[in-house]
Amino acid sequence: MARPREHHLRGRPVKVSLVIAAFNHGRFLAEALDSAIGQTLGGVEIVVVDDGSTDDTQAVLARYAGRIRVVRQPNRGLAAARNTGLATARGAYVSFLDADDVLMPTKLADQVAVLERAPTVGWTYCDVLIETTATGAQTRASERFGYAARMLEGWLFPELIHGNFIPAIAPLVRRPVLDAAGGFDERLTALEDWDLWLRLSLISEARYSPAVLVRYRVHPGGMSEDRSRMDGNRFRVLDKLCRTRPAALEGLGAAGRRIIADTHNWLGKEAYARGDWTEARRRFAASLVTVPWQRQAPVLLGLSLVRAGTRPRPSEPTTGPR
Repeated sequence: MARPREHHLRGRPVKVSLVIAAFNHGRFLAEALDSAIGQTLGGVEIVVVDDGSTDDTQAVLARYAGRIRVVRQPNRGLAAARNTGLATARGAYVSFLDADDVLMPTKLADQVAVLERAPTVGWTYCDVLIETTATGAQTRASERFGYAARMLEGWLFPELIHGNFIPAIAPLVRRPVLDAAGGFDERLTALEDWDLWLRLSLISEARYSPAVLVRYRVHPGGMSEDRSRMDGNRFRVLDKLCRTRPAALEGLGAAGRRIIADTHNWLGKEAYARGDWTEARRRFAASLVTVPWQRQAPVLLGLSLVRAGTRPRPSEPTTGPR
């Protein structure tokens, strides 16, 4: 991901690019934009990517003409919208905001100060106030994810590999570090932020601020409630790590091997369910090689071997009854 040349914003260099992905959240968008424009830090450019909204998003954006930059595209999903914003971002630092969330006024100033005090650190993240819109209930991310009593910073991979505890709007990242990690994986329909944080955590240390600097809304029926979708994307993220960074997982010892085995097991079950016995057999065998003493994997491997010998894959031609 090439970094754009340095640009200026009203006579000042662009310090931070704030990328806002917007899709059909017109009723929340003005509050998000006001929180972005109200940042105490100077030199902030606001890039809004309208990802094919069909509500009043365009009308809301029109009210902010001259204060934001808008890019419109057909609906391609959250990861693609953020990548579109990154492609036009010009700042030395990058942060993200979703159209239904809110920044506290000092969010960007505080985080830039953290990184300027630690020039070898590539990214920083803050605590988040998570608000459930259906009930109005609020909790801090540090409480929900269990790190309220400890500062999770430094090399985060050993912690992050067990699950995402950093909402997408929490970090600020140096642009060169973000470029080195790569952008969002557009093949993922969930957990694209976790996938990126894992890659960041392998190339740079992070700093954590316990201050709540963002408010994150969770809506009924949202993506996080779709367990099947979340699990599918989770194991695809882990499978990509198994293929591209196996040493990072193996370096975690028994915990890493368990993650590798569980990933092969889950994807093996998925292959078995769709009738791809060859892929199922490969996955279950790989799981057993990684962690030999398992109860379920040998049974599933045996079943896939039997299936492979007695039934064709759905893609293969069959002969009808004679």
